Amino acid sequence: TCSEIILRQEVLKDGFHRDLLIKVKFGESLEDLQTCRLLIKQYIPSGLFVDPYELASLRERNITEAVMVSENFNIEAPNYLSKESEVLIYARQDSQCIDCFQAFLPVHYRYHRPHSKDGETVIVVNNPDLLMYCDQGEGCKSFLKVEK
Repeated sequence: TCSEIILRQEVLKDGFHRDLLIKVKFGESLEDLQTCRLLIKQYIPSGLFVDPYELASLRERNITEAVMVSENFNIEAPNYLSKESEVLIYARQDSQCIDCFQAFLPVHYRYHRPHSKDGETVIVVNNPDLLMYCDQGEGCKSFLKVEK
């Protein structure tokens, strides 16, 4: 039986260049999260993009462990010529919460078609897939896929 898992996504900063902060809190059923790694598969809608070159730079500086999954990805394309993309991110354990993981992902708005309404566009970022791997010693390893 799994206890409650709380997923919170927060968009930081204003403008075209923002940061997506993903926080995951596990309940009591997982006793020792110190041996666990949490992989987040984040789906990026067509109205946003993640710059693979920026991710490589962040990996080199040990800020974020993330990699693009999608192929044939064009960061210059407007939203109406783009498709959803996928990013894999290794979340890090939160130093201020023993049952928590968090991940940071820079995201950028794509250009949209002009329209005559109020000038605002809503972009929905769906919940990611969560995959957890725990090494419990003596050859015992467990995997957990959290369903949406």
